[in-house]
Amino acid sequence: MKFFDLFKGKKEEASPAQEDYQNALSLYHESKFQEALGALSWGFRKDVNYQPLYQLSVDSLNGLGAKAEADLFDVAQQDFYNFDAFNHLGQHFYELDQYDLAIPFLEKAVEIAPNRNEVGHDLAIVLARTFQIQKAIDALEKYNVKADFWDYWFWLKLKIMVGEVKEVEEGIKHLFGVIAGQDNEVDVEFPRQKVEELNEMFLRFKVIDNPRNHIQEWHFIQYGCAILDFFDDSENFVAGGRYVALWGSNQSILEIILKLKYLLSQTNVVIEHVKYLQDRSSQIIGSAIGKIMDLPSASYIPNEQNNKCLIIAANSLSFGAHEELSTIKNNQITFALNHSWLENAAFSPDIIGVMSQSYYFPWDGGGIKFNQENGTSETTEIDNRKPEIIANLIVEEVAENSSFDSLTFYFKNKDYLKGIGHKVNSKRFNFM
Repeated sequence: MKFFDLFKGKKEEASPAQEDYQNALSLYHESKFQEALGALSWGFRKDVNYQPLYQLSVDSLNGLGAKAEADLFDVAQQDFYNFDAFNHLGQHFYELDQYDLAIPFLEKAVEIAPNRNEVGHDLAIVLARTFQIQKAIDALEKYNVKADFWDYWFWLKLKIMVGEVKEVEEGIKHLFGVIAGQDNEVDVEFPRQKVEELNEMFLRFKVIDNPRNHIQEWHFIQYGCAILDFFDDSENFVAGGRYVALWGSNQSILEIILKLKYLLSQTNVVIEHVKYLQDRSSQIIGSAIGKIMDLPSASYIPNEQNNKCLIIAANSLSFGAHEELSTIKNNQITFALNHSWLENAAFSPDIIGVMSQSYYFPWDGGGIKFNQENGTSETTEIDNRKPEIIANLIVEEVAENSSFDSLTFYFKNKDYLKGIGHKVNSKRFNFM
């Protein structure tokens, strides 16, 4: 006898997740537990109500010794109306930044308890972080968004992102009014910062006439930051102008540094020192920048004043260890050669070389080097020479692309750039 799905009243074989389940089952029998879980994750995205997925998840996780996570699935399969079980699963994957897997469980929790607006808010966040902005708005609008400060704040932010700003200005005024009515300054410090962030975002949105669906304009709108190099072929957009995997070269790094130098030369910012973070790649890039800009360079030391300083990181994630840089002060500009667009960062640097999922520095090896003379290619080796020597090699390169046309956008809107403009506040926004 075939058993019917208790939640949706459909036969098991009708589930779109059955093929993924069978793939996972085969992998499980081969003791490939991690691969089995990967197949199961696709199944949950297709049909979160397909019960066989849960027991196989329990078995696979126990095979990996992950009992606590296995217990989450075990509790859920025992009662498909258990709000806490599905909420806990959704929150678990939310906290792990596995948003695609968090979504089906949070959706299930919302379906079980549609009056729990805090779960709807979390669902909206993970939908937004997977670039499903309209779905995130729809998730919030199942509730009275104006009844909750953070629901309303997030809803206004999302409305800016889809260009529906009719209610945004009044909404921001309302949120500032709520904050003004509170007595405890400590309690409202963070909410005030987030509303100021929202207000800045709205101001930048208004100065751009019909922004393109491109990272140059939207990263500026959301974070007030400049990007020096991006994919700008409108016929072949990749991730809105962002890069996926990018193998850097000394030449491409030189071209980014020249754009950095030119951008700063067109502003009123005075830079007298270059300071780089402690990791080797930051040392190489910081030393090269100092040479090209004819400025002294040295390691960044947090306790020093570092006035009129350009602070360098190879990757923006490295700034996470320096909370003091989340506030703009002492005429400091932050620069990261690479800014990962799939990982959370403590803040978005004022100026970014490139945005990519994965960036490979030429001295780390593993890249592909082409020999134009004979048409062959070879894998590059790790370069263990001193940072100063590699920095000199970058300086000695010859730039092929000397155009600064893409920076015109930032010159036009420089008053709204973090660390540069006067129409922004002193907080660098955390990147999601």
